[in-house]
Amino acid sequence: MPTREPNCSCGRGPSVVQGKWYGVRSYLHLFYEDCTGASPDGDGDGSSPHRAWAPLIWKVSLSTGTLFLLVGAAALAAVSLVPPKLEGIGEEEFMVLDVQAVRYNHALGTCRLVGTALCVAAGALGAI
Repeated sequence: MPTREPNCSCGRGPSVVQGKWYGVRSYLHLFYEDCTGASPDGDGDGSSPHRAWAPLIWKVSLSTGTLFLLVGAAALAAVSLVPPKLEGIGEEEFMVLDVQAVRYNHALGTCRLVGTALCVAAGALGAI
């Protein structure tokens, strides 16, 4: 029956012969030469579900944040470039309310709110 190697190959390396150390070695030498694949809690091959999902979550959050930032910036740019319409036309005694202008200005306000919310969500995803 074959014996299993230890999880961390810290007993092997260029400075170790038959388990004896030759020369001065630091913890960083040990880490970078011998133990790069070993996990700190010694769970075997060094792969855990968290390690497998971390790059995927990072990539998804970064791409979603970038998309949100671009769409939010486009919405804010559109709102800032398009002027609002006059809602009331006339004198003080005779005032005519333009219903289409009211709807248009309300849509501009909604677009500004959505653009700001998307930029805030992009910032939150970038911070995560």
